[in-house]
This record gives sequence, structure tokens and C-alpha cells, in this order.
Amino acid sequence: MKFIDNIKGLFSDVKDFSQNAKKLSAQVKLLQAQVASSQELVQDVQTEVNKMNFKNKPHLDRIQEAQKDMQAELAKYHH
Repeated sequence: MKFIDNIKGLFSDVKDFSQNAKKLSAQVKLLQAQVASSQELVQDVQTEVNKMNFKNKPHLDRIQEAQKDMQAELAKYHH
């Protein structure tokens, strides 16, 4: 009888394993979809950052140039 009980237990374990493997597969698919969605969001954000940097570059360049000019003027008075 122990042999038959062991076989029944083995079949039960295989069935449980199969069900858990199916659940895991479904969770992996869900995770992959969420990762893809997240990557799309990251790309959208990066695109917006690039646009903002492009729009702000002329302003930043002018600010840097003004800072250099001010530093040059201040340097004249420190000597």
C-alpha cells in the first residue's frame, strides 16, 4: 500500500507543479507587459527631457556667456 500511496503522492505533486508552472508563466507574461509599458514611459520622458534641453540650450548658453563676462569684469577689479 505504501507504494501506491507514494505513486498517488507523486501524481499529486506533478499536478501541483504543473499548475504552479502555468501560474508562473502567466505572471511572467504580465511582468513582461508591465516592463514594456515602463520602458515606453521612460522613452517618452527622455524625449520630453531632450526637447526641454533643446529649447533651453540657447538660454543657458547666453547665461554662461553673461557669467563669463561678469567674471572677467570682476577680475579687473580684484587685481
